[in-house]
Amino acid sequence: MVDAGDSPGYHRSVIRRAEGNEAGEIARIVNAAFEVEREFRKGDRTSAAGIARLVERDALFVAEEAGRLVGAVHTAVEAATGYFGMLAVDSSIRRAGVGRALLAAAEEHCRRAGRAKMTMSTGEDRKELIPYYERLGYRVTAIEPSTSAAFKRPIRIVRMAKDL
Repeated sequence: MVDAGDSPGYHRSVIRRAEGNEAGEIARIVNAAFEVEREFRKGDRTSAAGIARLVERDALFVAEEAGRLVGAVHTAVEAATGYFGMLAVDSSIRRAGVGRALLAAAEEHCRRAGRAKMTMSTGEDRKELIPYYERLGYRVTAIEPSTSAAFKRPIRIVRMAKDL
């Protein structure tokens, strides 16, 4: 458990591993944060059942304030790298450092698992995210067409990586 409030620039949140019984609330936070993708995504970004599977299979970190979940990030330790996705923060506290604190927890988890590189991907249409992740040390490694049926129209995926 990490108290993000102890780090400069971070909102007062406790960052910890998610529990399976929190899947519904985590799905709500993620879907609200990804609402901007409705233009090109079919349906919700995730579901409570999908989150429950991730909690069981991988690592999912949450940010909690005063007993309320306010953010989440999915983290996976893959064969050669770490991966994060679905970084989401409640709209009421965005730009307060909670996302950075969640990402720091995800990176530390992968670093402790012996991974020297962290990867992620986003849709090219999410133009505001690419500079955000670049400021955090991520670099574009590939841009390629998506083969996912989750999208209403063809989109390109931007893959990014950072040395840990």
